Amino acid sequence: MKKALLIFAGLLVTALSFAAVAPEDDPKYGKGAVPVDENGSVYFERSLPVPQGMTDDQCYDLLIKWSKGHFVSPYVHASRVLNEDASSRRFIFHMDQIIVFKRTGLVLDQSNVEYNYSVAIKNGQITLRITDIKYRYEEHREGGGQRFTAEEWITDKEAYNRKGTKFLKSTGKFRIKTIDMKDKLFLETIDAVIDNL
Repeated sequence: MKKALLIFAGLLVTALSFAAVAPEDDPKYGKGAVPVDENGSVYFERSLPVPQGMTDDQCYDLLIKWSKGHFVSPYVHASRVLNEDASSRRFIFHMDQIIVFKRTGLVLDQSNVEYNYSVAIKNGQITLRITDIKYRYEEHREGGGQRFTAEEWITDKEAYNRKGTKFLKSTGKFRIKTIDMKDKLFLETIDAVIDNL
C-alpha cells in the first residue's frame, strides 16, 4: 500500500511539474515568439497554400467576404477596410478589439488593441499578416489610461526581466494575450478556407 501511495505521489508531482510550466518557458510565448522586422517593427505572419481545387481568385473572394462578416463579431469593437484590391488579391482591415487578461465578479482587467490585418493571395499562396499593433490600457480611468505600441511592450527586450528569465508582470500578460489573439485569428481564417472546400 505504501509503495502504491509513493508511486501515486511521484506521478502527481510529475504531472504538476509539467502543468506548471511558466509562460516564458513555453515556446509559444517564449523568446523569439514575437518577431521583429529589419526596422524593429513587430509583425506576425503565416503562409499556407491555396487548397487544391480552388483558384487564387476564388480564395480571395471567399476570404474578403468572410472577413467582412467575421470582423463585425461581438469581440471586435470596431473594424474598417483600409485597402481592398481584387486585381492584386490583397486586402487590409484595421481592427480595434478587446483582449481580456482577467475577469471575475470583482475584477475586469482588459485592454483595447488595434492592429492591421492583411491577407494576400499570390501564385497559389495565402499570406496572413498582423502589423501596427497598439494598445489602449485602462482608457476609462481618470487621466485616460496608457497608450503604447507592441514595440514598446511585448518584444523579447520589453517583456522579460533584466536577466531575461521571467516575464514582467506588466508586459508579459500583453505578450501572452496578443499571441493568443494572433493564433485565434490565423486559425479562424484558415478554417474559413477549409470549411468552404
